[in-house]
Amino acid sequence: MTSESSNEPRKVPLRIRLPFATEDEFIERYGVNVTRGGIFIATKHGKPEGTQLSIELVLQDGVRLMRGEGVVQKLLVDEQLGKSGMLVRFTRIDTRTKGLIDLILERREGVKNPEPPVSAASQPPPPQAPASRLTPVPVPVPQKKGPIALGDDVVLGIDLGTTTCRAAVVIDGTPRLVPIASERGAFALPAIVAYDLAKDRLLIGSAARKHRVDHPEQAVIGFKRLMGRRAQSKKVRELAKVSPYTFASDPEGDVGIELAGRVFSIAEFASHLLKELKNAAQDFLGRELTRAVLCVPAWYTDHQRAAVLTSGQLAGLDVVSILNEPSAVALAFGFGRGLARKRVLVYDLGGGTFDASVVEITGDDLEAVSTGGDNFLGGMDFDARLADALIGTMDEGPKSQLLQSRMTIERVRDAAEVAKISLSDKVLAPVHVPFATTDGNGNPVDLKVEVERGFLESATQDLVERTGQVTQAVLDAAKLTPQSLDEVLLVGGQSRAPAVRQHLERVLGRAGRTDVDPAGAVALGAALLGHSLVQKERGKRGLSLAEVLSSPIGVAVKGGGFRRILERNTRLPAEKSLTLPVLAQQTLKFAVMQGTSVRAEENEYLGALSLQSERAGEMNVRFAVSADGRLHLSATTPTGKRAEIQFATSEASEAAQEALLLESPLPGEDDATRSSKSGLFGGLKRLFGSK
Repeated sequence: MTSESSNEPRKVPLRIRLPFATEDEFIERYGVNVTRGGIFIATKHGKPEGTQLSIELVLQDGVRLMRGEGVVQKLLVDEQLGKSGMLVRFTRIDTRTKGLIDLILERREGVKNPEPPVSAASQPPPPQAPASRLTPVPVPVPQKKGPIALGDDVVLGIDLGTTTCRAAVVIDGTPRLVPIASERGAFALPAIVAYDLAKDRLLIGSAARKHRVDHPEQAVIGFKRLMGRRAQSKKVRELAKVSPYTFASDPEGDVGIELAGRVFSIAEFASHLLKELKNAAQDFLGRELTRAVLCVPAWYTDHQRAAVLTSGQLAGLDVVSILNEPSAVALAFGFGRGLARKRVLVYDLGGGTFDASVVEITGDDLEAVSTGGDNFLGGMDFDARLADALIGTMDEGPKSQLLQSRMTIERVRDAAEVAKISLSDKVLAPVHVPFATTDGNGNPVDLKVEVERGFLESATQDLVERTGQVTQAVLDAAKLTPQSLDEVLLVGGQSRAPAVRQHLERVLGRAGRTDVDPAGAVALGAALLGHSLVQKERGKRGLSLAEVLSSPIGVAVKGGGFRRILERNTRLPAEKSLTLPVLAQQTLKFAVMQGTSVRAEENEYLGALSLQSERAGEMNVRFAVSADGRLHLSATTPTGKRAEIQFATSEASEAAQEALLLESPLPGEDDATRSSKSGLFGGLKRLFGSK
């Protein structure tokens, strides 16, 4: 449903909470009063005929049933209770409402004398709306007639979070979060995907969270951390040891999850969440959406960004841009303020990742200066630490029994998360996990304690300090001091913790601002960027955004070292070339990596390049990174022939990657990056998990 223009009469908002618990109950008891063209609304306080309404009907629990706009055709006044009301003709309805009306008419077809609806107080039913008074009107339904020009589109802004996801759109120049009907109108979609083996179906959001209570091995959470990760990377192997579900390798060598005998890619999981957000936004706007801006942690590598693009494509979205989460926050903060060159530190501690970035905002223009982060540091780690500490308070026998049950461990972590959130506002929080385990005699034992805030802070102190270390490194990389900052923005759910805020204040010597929506800022900023792209397509001025490269990109060298091609904090877009001497008919194979370590094995493997030269001379390999952090490769041969090049998929296996590093044509740069052959093999075994 589109927004009304300034020339149209103001529509009177009308939100009615119905006395029905389910959609089926509404159809059975009230459907007789619904036609294709309108509805009878029982009320003693009807509006005058001709009044334009903005209508929303919701169930008892707040879940939306119908949403649209209409005009009062006739006002009925009757002394008998329940017979007064308004005949409302629809002028516009959303796609969900149209589907519900279709269902009502389908069920009513052939029924000559349907039972009248019963009101909440068992009063006489309101009269059925005469068909002549509710002339059907055409409902705008999106028609697929080919690609929509960007300038005529609405671009969805999406925060694909570790624990929750959100979407936003710009309406009348203002960014707004999208309510999600499947989540009872909440703005957050839990980032959980489960596989119900009994019913052979995938579940997402709250439905998946409920399924996880009894089947933790069938529900996947926190998979944002696994996005675009190689199956044999060190971090993935560490997570595999503590995860209730089974990790597997997909055909590209990336980590996937095995459920019900099938390996799902991480991008596939993410696509289901994106589809749900897309559908919610289409219902909210009453039109089809095709494009989106997706947000990622600033510390994501090129390979991870590529995986996010894939998830968008699987969801039927054209991803027009990938936006770093701290930049999205800065856009949401600076929008419409007319700021005169403010240097801002964005401290984003979310459910599973941490980002710290310095950005400069001038009006609606934004320029990133320095960025850093940790993709394995967030609220989930705080939950796990508190859960471990709580389990540690139990006697040895029951504790040993509890640790053998993956299901119970997940129950304790859920309880720890609830307590942690409560301790952001209180100094004491109860934790009760009934029947957590048994004693030596088989009797049930509850985990029941009261947790003090100090207990939580002691268990998580090192995690808080890690965020401070990353923040300081970001400032040092840009040769900045805390005094050179104008503002510090705290976002992400975990940033609400008092210990986090106090530690950051000690590091920076100043308190952070908390007036930015800690949960919604990322999605709102993404929507603003999408709207700006539409404005530019229309020939209008949009905001200006300049990002920096989060971590160096380079190649592996002989001896296990890492030669940087593009440095961290290089302003984007950027490009640089690597020139290699080649022989006639020689094939060059080498590994491309991204990371801050001088050792190749400690950086993220992006892929393999395989190049062949027709004659002797120099091969020039061009590394170009786009404005949104995507790596593009091309090569110029000794004959002057230039072509785009892709990573070789045949080099995805563990053995191929190991051989690739050994055969690298590039020499080690100094003694610090060289190692003996045995030392190199040891490093490769650690990198690729060989035994």
